[in-house]
Amino acid sequence: MSIAMVNRPPVAIYREEQWFSRWIYAALAGVVAVTIGYFARTYDPAIGLGGWSRFREWPLLVAIGLSLPPMLVVGLLKMTTEVHPGDLRLWFGLLPTYRHVVPLAEIRAVEPVRYRPMADCGGWGIRRCRNGERVFTARGDRAVRVTLQDGSTLLIGSQRPEELARTLEQAVRNLP
Repeated sequence: MSIAMVNRPPVAIYREEQWFSRWIYAALAGVVAVTIGYFARTYDPAIGLGGWSRFREWPLLVAIGLSLPPMLVVGLLKMTTEVHPGDLRLWFGLLPTYRHVVPLAEIRAVEPVRYRPMADCGGWGIRRCRNGERVFTARGDRAVRVTLQDGSTLLIGSQRPEELARTLEQAVRNLP
């Protein structure tokens, strides 16, 4: 047996990737377009490049600088959920910008649920609901509520919550 096979990480028994809803990307693009449109309308071509030295275009530069990074982050952002033989892994981003790992031994119960993202938690992403529940979600109103041994709960957004719940229950039962 080769060394590469011995050191290979365990294969995920469940994997789900979710992109944020298209309307979120459209809203961010709208904000950028309105911002650029506003400052382009106030641009004075008579000043030309010399206007930079008079700080006339700095508001445009600041607006673009503040608008584009969130658009790029959300545009590249996706949520990935994986269940491995020993843990539940969540991360956001093509290159993971945020990771959360839950050992399966810490899971006491799981149940598929529906929730109201805006009303209950203030939207999608990495959140904390009014009841203190931690939320990891990218789209939709379906999730799996994971109750941990210490009594805290996680709400994990999923487009396939029944399958995720079944996989987690089975993986927890199969722990050594």
